[in-house]
Amino acid sequence: MEYYQYFRLKGHPFQPASPQGAVYFSSNHLQGLATLEAGLLGEMSGLTMLTGEAGTGKTTLIYSLLQRDHKRVRIAHIDDPKLSFPEIMRVILTQLHLYSAGSTKLDYLSALDHLLELHGEKERIAVVVDEAQVLSDDVLEELRLLSNRGQRDGRRLQLILVGQPELAERLKKPELRQLNQRIFSRGVLKPLDHAQAIMYVECRLSAQGGKCSAIFETRALNRLLRRGDGIPRKINMLCHNAMLAAFYAGERKVSLKTAKKVAAEYHDAVGVTTRKSGMPDLTMTALIAGGALVSLLLLGFVYPRVWPDWLFHRAASSGKANEPAVRPDSRAARHRKASGIRREAKAAASLTSHPGESGASPAPGVASPAASKSGAAGLATAAATRMPPAASAAVSAEARKPAGAPAAPERRSQITVKYGDTLEKIAIRYSGSKDGIGEFIAANPQLTDINQLSVGQIIYLPRGITPKASHDQAAAVQPPGAKDSASR
Repeated sequence: MEYYQYFRLKGHPFQPASPQGAVYFSSNHLQGLATLEAGLLGEMSGLTMLTGEAGTGKTTLIYSLLQRDHKRVRIAHIDDPKLSFPEIMRVILTQLHLYSAGSTKLDYLSALDHLLELHGEKERIAVVVDEAQVLSDDVLEELRLLSNRGQRDGRRLQLILVGQPELAERLKKPELRQLNQRIFSRGVLKPLDHAQAIMYVECRLSAQGGKCSAIFETRALNRLLRRGDGIPRKINMLCHNAMLAAFYAGERKVSLKTAKKVAAEYHDAVGVTTRKSGMPDLTMTALIAGGALVSLLLLGFVYPRVWPDWLFHRAASSGKANEPAVRPDSRAARHRKASGIRREAKAAASLTSHPGESGASPAPGVASPAASKSGAAGLATAAATRMPPAASAAVSAEARKPAGAPAAPERRSQITVKYGDTLEKIAIRYSGSKDGIGEFIAANPQLTDINQLSVGQIIYLPRGITPKASHDQAAAVQPPGAKDSASR
């Protein structure tokens, strides 16, 4: 037993659009049908366009137009817009019962021209193209040219384009402006409101000998229609599935529970997502980027030196000699400068430590405690003369602290800046590679711009690099043949 027999109907009430199906004409549908008929019987304008959302009943109106008895009008219906223009011409000639001597585009146009010359003043020829939004730009342009041919010398050829709203948007393109300007009559098919939707369901059921009140509970039908959004195709699917579910459940009427279940399942199955194919999920990308930024910030707070070192190595590895590795006024630069000052202070303080306080005897050649104290004062004074005020204060504070274990004194090697020197050139000269520029920046916290050095300025070499050893190392990394070319 079919479900429609269970509800005492003569046939399927919610079948897709067909020439034999029941047609409900709302006020919107009547206006759409009037637009199509104006393209057939009204003033000769050449082009007519009717647009509407998918499932609103455009194809149903075309079937209704074809079934009407229009005197002295021949209609060709193109329901496959993916055809090429020669294939479309072949379909037109077949439906108009015309014979073509050949199979080329020119042969097809000649056959149509012959018909227009014979009967152009007595009858009209109309070509209705369904789903016209799928037509390519080339085919649309060919149809425009065909319309031009149909308007010459009293000929009566009309083109009617029926499609979704994308068709109207496409015609706004500059390359299709001529076609858009030739459209004389335009119509838009809108969705049904709630009252019209109820009348639509009543029309479909009454065509099969049924009534809404005998098949649907009032609340159940309202729930289905809200999910249908006024689109007849959606309403057909929802009502069909609801009646089928009620049939399997043994319900005499479609209940609210069944309607809710069917509406939810239908929404999950045909719900349209706004994300386009091939495009990244912007929400997920933003979350990933935000998480990475938070992780880096937390890392900088837990390990304060990570940020300056990381930023410097990124800039140094880029090889851009004309840009400072880190902006002098940035937080990273101030942090690195303060770290260098603290290292200078600790180094100066280590030179002032008293070796006798550790309880060990002074080694041969080591000054006495008194001499160490006087030497410490001199070293502190000397360090203060070539260090910023903040560094001098740090040295004084370190000198006042109790001395710890003795440390081997270590002198800092220094060089004088020559004309044309930059810190990168000095790093290459004394370390053999520009990758060592980081050590030179750490050894010279007094610098504010590593690319602007003054002639005669003092530059401190990193620990472990002496002017003599560095010259030998720089000579060792010279390319083969450099020495010979220099001697010549």
